[in-house]
Amino acid sequence: MIDFFTVFLGIILTVIASSCFSLGFILQKKGVSEGLPELNFEEGLSASLKAFTEFLKNKTWISGILIGLIGWFPYIFAISSVGIIVVQPLTNIGLIVFVISAIKILKEKIKLIEIISVILLILAPVFFTIAGVSNVSFDLREFQFPFSLFLLLLASIAILCYLFSKKQNNVQWDGILITFSGAIFYSISTIFTNVFTQALKIAQVDLISWFGWAEVALGIFWFDLSHLWVFFGFWGMLIFYGIGLILYQSGFQKVRTLFVCLILNSVSLFLSTIAGLFIFNQTFSNIGFFLIGIGIITFSIITLSKFQAEFEQIE
Repeated sequence: MIDFFTVFLGIILTVIASSCFSLGFILQKKGVSEGLPELNFEEGLSASLKAFTEFLKNKTWISGILIGLIGWFPYIFAISSVGIIVVQPLTNIGLIVFVISAIKILKEKIKLIEIISVILLILAPVFFTIAGVSNVSFDLREFQFPFSLFLLLLASIAILCYLFSKKQNNVQWDGILITFSGAIFYSISTIFTNVFTQALKIAQVDLISWFGWAEVALGIFWFDLSHLWVFFGFWGMLIFYGIGLILYQSGFQKVRTLFVCLILNSVSLFLSTIAGLFIFNQTFSNIGFFLIGIGIITFSIITLSKFQAEFEQIE
């Protein structure tokens, strides 16, 4: 079982990361609403890349991306400390940032149900702390089959969602399906993040030195299993994050933010829990407290996502 201090530190790092993600999310959405061209994948890769270059010129959108990237540093350390099964559900604490923004920026009146949701969301980490989470049980050989199977299944579903979205005449369904595809790819990147952090420990890579980062980026040339998975974990994290990012940006342009946020938060919560239990073999000495925490977060996702939708009105 992970000691109390480590769990507490992991939760604090997750709160910092989730705040960065939420602020970045707000700025990305605001940037998209400033007249950026639609990412229309039906027009081909060249046209999509040309449209995406306009995103890179938008200061608001870029600011959102950079703040989100800053959040990945505490996020990676949090996953290294307590594992994805605790960290990913708690990233939804960032919803509180949206509530505060809705009140301060949009002058939104908060209802009793939202107040209750915020209070419950603040209390959710307590249940994860007392649930008695185990350390990640990570064997570089044994994890490969369930990980590969899960990765193949998720990638297949994501690709199918994307292909079905291209055949939709209804813009709403097109946006929902492409957002599902992006959410799954984003979740795959978080699973690769867990692989990366655990392989780092085994390979004993020193990230403080430039040589350590060479081991990460070029680990395949070290010709040992731990460095191989450091390499795959790092590049898998970056590549699938990039794919997910582009797809859910397209979702922003086609459906209400409410749907984008509900899909992203719900898919990441569900898939990270499965990965933590069946790939990284994490368990709880008090599973009931973990389920209560998951229930609280699910309830809060549903009730607080309306505040994320309000950001569509920001000019």
